[in-house]
Amino acid sequence: MKTKIDEKTLSNLPESLQIAQKAIETGEVQEIIKQLAKYNLGVCMPHMHIENKGFVELPKDMIQVERQLVTSFVHSSEVDEKTMIPVVWRYIDGVVVSASSCRMCE
Repeated sequence: MKTKIDEKTLSNLPESLQIAQKAIETGEVQEIIKQLAKYNLGVCMPHMHIENKGFVELPKDMIQVERQLVTSFVHSSEVDEKTMIPVVWRYIDGVVVSASSCRMCE
């Protein structure tokens, strides 16, 4: 399974996402991944795609949402906490917040 991207692809990412990709190879992050695995958790790189630009960092006030197998990006205030399950978290401004949510199966 691939964990490292080639240098050309890496150089085309925004700097913040290059930092994230390089961090995966560090001993510190590898240890964090091992510890998270005990809880069936992993590490992700919060991002979104913009037409003609490719990968960009997921803005602080945006969240990725999956509904009926379709992914979209919305302002975090638009997420219905009663019907959505957080599946990705990140640390922003001293607080752990959701970065991605999926609609609960009904």
